[in-house]
Amino acid sequence: MSGADHYEVLNVERSASAAEIKSAYRKMALKVHPDQGGNAALFRLVQEAWTTLSDPAKRAAYDRSLDGHATPPRPRHPEPPRQPKPDPEPQWTWSTDQPWSSEPSGPDPVRSDGAGPVLIYPTFGQWRIPALVALVCFTLLVAWIVVTSGVGFWDIVFDVGSAAMVFLALPPHWTRRVPLHGLFKVIGGLTAVFYLLMLILSLSTAHKGSTLERLVLGAICGGLVITRFITGRWSKYHELDVAIDREAAFEFNLWGKPGEPLVADTLAASISPYDVMLHRRTAKLLDPVLTALPGAKLVNGAQLGAMVVDHLLLNGHRAALIVSIVGPGGTYSLDAYGGLQLNGQPWESPAPALEAAVESWRGRLRQVDVRGFLVIHPDTGATVRTQDRADAKVTCLAARSAARELHAWLQPEGSKVYRQVLYDILHRAPYGLV
Repeated sequence: MSGADHYEVLNVERSASAAEIKSAYRKMALKVHPDQGGNAALFRLVQEAWTTLSDPAKRAAYDRSLDGHATPPRPRHPEPPRQPKPDPEPQWTWSTDQPWSSEPSGPDPVRSDGAGPVLIYPTFGQWRIPALVALVCFTLLVAWIVVTSGVGFWDIVFDVGSAAMVFLALPPHWTRRVPLHGLFKVIGGLTAVFYLLMLILSLSTAHKGSTLERLVLGAICGGLVITRFITGRWSKYHELDVAIDREAAFEFNLWGKPGEPLVADTLAASISPYDVMLHRRTAKLLDPVLTALPGAKLVNGAQLGAMVVDHLLLNGHRAALIVSIVGPGGTYSLDAYGGLQLNGQPWESPAPALEAAVESWRGRLRQVDVRGFLVIHPDTGATVRTQDRADAKVTCLAARSAARELHAWLQPEGSKVYRQVLYDILHRAPYGLV
């Protein structure tokens, strides 16, 4: 098989119908046609993909060739170590003249190291049992006060207020579903203030109350504070459970699409079709890392406010920010100022922007070790070598060895998922929420 992955070029699944392929071809051809300011080499790839996939016989033969190069599905748990194949199959390489080539310069295979099952922190359902126990005890206390009170007008008023205090103690994710919950909270809050004033008066010398009265008032005031704190903690983790549920925590490891920001908005800069294909190529290169580390999560187009990075690979308390470029053969390194050099000469690259992104994400994820990686895809037939400083915030990686080196850096964390970190990356950082 030669040339690019035709399905990837048209951005369709292998199961796409003929009509879907035709529609995708028309959209892509209009976007990349040279007369529309597109890229001629990319347009040739689109034409080649359409020629193959529009013919049922050619498409069937092409699918068989893909099956011959397909990798096995990712296992639920890590596989035992295997010996690498003596003659690895050719991998695809990006080229500026002919954007895809069959030179054997893909990533070395990364095998599972038997790290064990995925561990989730914090666990699901935290604070639920303590919250329910505290809520039941507080409800019983309020019920006892209501039952033992009189039947006068003011007794009934305070009974209603006491019942509203139970509503005040409920977890927020329950109360938000109740109509007029704001009114009930106000009534419960006023009643709690009244009980607190009664407690203060009962402790004063001028209005010294009985021991039982002081105990009841202290129990109702202290019980409300304690119960509300515990149910509030449960509600906080309940929101986390909903956002990152068991299926997402254990089974999902991909968010976003290569070449697109995680959150579609007008602040994110547009990405050229050429760069979109480069992002897809790098995302495929990361597949072996996700296979070897079941707890790793890949976020394509991760955002911190309006700042977008191509890929964010998270494993435990380590996060790799990944940006890729295409360059000629030679030795790449970063100078003391974060600029990229090729064979000792300055070479234009997004390395300084990546270093700035690393600083920003370190400020955001203070408990996470954030590091930048610049993946360099070589031109056809070229050889890329890298040299790096140990103290650099950004590391240069040759595409061939990128998966292996990223796995080596992430692997010490094991198969752990810190859901609060993942929640921040997916649901808070893109919107600049604190």
